[in-house]
Amino acid sequence: MRVRSAVDAPIAAVVWGTVGLCAAIVLMAPSAHRLTALLVITPVVGFLLWMYWGTYYELRPDHLYCRSGPLAERIPYANIRSATLARNLFSSMALSTKRIKIRQHGRGFVAGTTYISPVDRETFLSELLRRCENLETR
Repeated sequence: MRVRSAVDAPIAAVVWGTVGLCAAIVLMAPSAHRLTALLVITPVVGFLLWMYWGTYYELRPDHLYCRSGPLAERIPYANIRSATLARNLFSSMALSTKRIKIRQHGRGFVAGTTYISPVDRETFLSELLRRCENLETR
């Protein structure tokens, strides 16, 4: 089961506004510098679009797979200590403030906490919890 990340309007506005601004910079650059501007800006735009279009979550047979552009994390279901609904702006593999907070056994608070933002987070959370053992309930 693969689910895309939900995207908040302000995050989408920042991404698409940056892409538009970068395109305007390239188009308005003097022709002698246009190639240089294009070479500098293309990786930035590529990275932003990769993060925007390439953030998703998969419930695989033995683990939760999270992908956000070039970043990936595999969380074995047996290692999931708790999974709860959350709302925050912490840095994470999420493009929305409406998130699922996943805590793992045997890892510290920072390294052992992952935030994801599937489109239908309630359904995704119930499906994730169904696959997990060793859960702490709150």
